[in-house]
Amino acid sequence: MPAYLDSCERCGQYDVAPSAGIADGDGIVCGYRCPACRVVWTCSWMTVPGRITPPDTTTDRHVAALMHEQAAINRAHKHPARDTPAA
Repeated sequence: MPAYLDSCERCGQYDVAPSAGIADGDGIVCGYRCPACRVVWTCSWMTVPGRITPPDTTTDRHVAALMHEQAAINRAHKHPARDTPAA
């Protein structure tokens, strides 16, 4: 099965392979850099059995930073702080 391919919204390049991916609960956050226009983005996917998973590290520090930031945002949305409201 193909990897977690995506398309670039900026230039329309199809079948862009992720530079890296990290586990995020039952899903995966992938980081991409378009080979045509060099724009960087992330995409969150549900894990698909049998689908080729991207490596968990990349030498592209911009992609890695964006990917880890998105995973942290996803975790914050899944597990909001449970502060007791003021009485």
